[in-house]
Amino acid sequence: MNRRKVIITELKQFFSVQELVSRRVYDRYSERSWKFLDTDLLECLLIVRKNLGRPMTINTWNYGGTKQQRGLRENLSHLVSNKTRAGKLYLSAHTMGKAVDFVVKGLTAEEVRMIIKDMTFPCKIRLEHHMNGEPISWVHLDTVDEDHNPDVYFFDV
Repeated sequence: MNRRKVIITELKQFFSVQELVSRRVYDRYSERSWKFLDTDLLECLLIVRKNLGRPMTINTWNYGGTKQQRGLRENLSHLVSNKTRAGKLYLSAHTMGKAVDFVVKGLTAEEVRMIIKDMTFPCKIRLEHHMNGEPISWVHLDTVDEDHNPDVYFFDV
């Protein structure tokens, strides 16, 4: 079995693909939706979940919640389409299947970020820290690789 299949098989113990993609993507591709998610992201998500040993919440649409843009964002999602209509370039890691936003049961986002910064990953990761100067209440993790970044890079938007 190749590395990607092993990772997905193990990750399915903790997450369904519906938690990682929007309703539109799942409705169109169902279980084949995994193909849009970056292998490094999936492995990093697995590492975080196993190390934390706590439930993590990403998208909630599949069980009655409203969250559906915390993983893969497709061109019809409002966050992406609003930028397009405004004539703005939008190359978020979410649109490339390289990012997830999540919360962890029983821990604040800042506590989770401080735990993650000491973990070992197979690639560089980025953690969003502040938005408009304010701390964010969720964890954004992505696998965008920029040469000048350290292995775990905190960034603000």
